[in-house]
Amino acid sequence: MADNLRSYGFRWSTALSGRPMPSPFEAFVATAQSFDVTGGASNVGLGAGDPIYPLASGGVTLCPGAETTALSPMGVVVGVAPYWNGSEMINGKLLPSDTAWGTNLERQSKVFWVPFDAGVWEIDCDDAATATTKAAYQLLVNLNAPYRLNGGIGGVASDRAYPMLDISAAATTNTFTLRIMAISKTVKNQDFSGNYVKLAVRANLAELPSFALVGAPTLNATTGV
Repeated sequence: MADNLRSYGFRWSTALSGRPMPSPFEAFVATAQSFDVTGGASNVGLGAGDPIYPLASGGVTLCPGAETTALSPMGVVVGVAPYWNGSEMINGKLLPSDTAWGTNLERQSKVFWVPFDAGVWEIDCDDAATATTKAAYQLLVNLNAPYRLNGGIGGVASDRAYPMLDISAAATTNTFTLRIMAISKTVKNQDFSGNYVKLAVRANLAELPSFALVGAPTLNATTGV
C-alpha cells in the first residue's frame, strides 16, 4: 500500500453551471477570532481550502465538521487578505488564529471565499480501511457523507484544520453535509489501497447553505440513493 500525495482541504473542481469558478466574495473575521478543532489542534490558521460559516456578527469563521455539531458551510476560503500582526499589515497564506485588530477597520482581518453550493469540490478521504479498491470507492458514489477537521488528531501537531471526507460514515443519511459525486480524475489518485484518495463532492442541500439560518445545522438535505 502506498499513500497518495496528500492535498489540502476543499479544492475547486468544476462549476455546476459549467462556467469557471465564480469571482470570490470578501468577508471579515472578528478581532481575536479563534480557529480550533474539537479533539484536534487549537489555534490553527485559516486559509485556502477551509470551509467557513456565517456568524450573527456579520463575519465568518472556520466551519466545524462531524467532529462536533455539523454546520452548513457557507463557502470555502480561496485567499487571505493582508492582516495585522500587531505592528503592521503583512501578507500570508494563513490568517493566524486570535488575530487581534481591535476596532480599526483599516486593520480588519478578511478572507476571500466562494459559495460552497457553486460547484463540485475535490477532497481527500480520511481513512484507507473503509474502501481499498477502485471498485469499493465506486460504491460510495451517490451516498452522503460528513467531513471532519482532522488538525492535530493523534497527537500530530498541525497549523491547519485539515478538512477531510469521513468515508466510514457514508450512507443515505439525509443530514450529512456532502453528496459524493465521483472519484476524482486527478493523477494524484495512484493507489486506491492507500490513504488520501480524492473524491468529488458537492453540497447536499435542498436549500442554499448561503441562506441557511446563521449557525443552524444542516437542514432539508436530500437522502442518498
